Amino acid sequence: MSEQHELTPFEKGTIAAISALTLALRKSPGFDGDALTRHAKFFYKNPAAGCGSGAALDAYEWPLSVLTKSLFELETMVENDHS
Repeated sequence: MSEQHELTPFEKGTIAAISALTLALRKSPGFDGDALTRHAKFFYKNPAAGCGSGAALDAYEWPLSVLTKSLFELETMVENDHS
């Protein structure tokens, strides 16, 4: 995100929930992580109405970017946040 933005408790919870779900999915045997990344990138490239620029685009892209992170990146993120 290019601008500094104080996250609301809802935003913090949403990012934490998406991170936890993505981490669990990527650890699941047989899970198609490439498909998750592909679909997240589709929505990233095709923002929802009203989310096409500026702070709205930054806020829209952030949760999608979590879905594209590798298992290593997610584990590192969690480890750094909670150590």
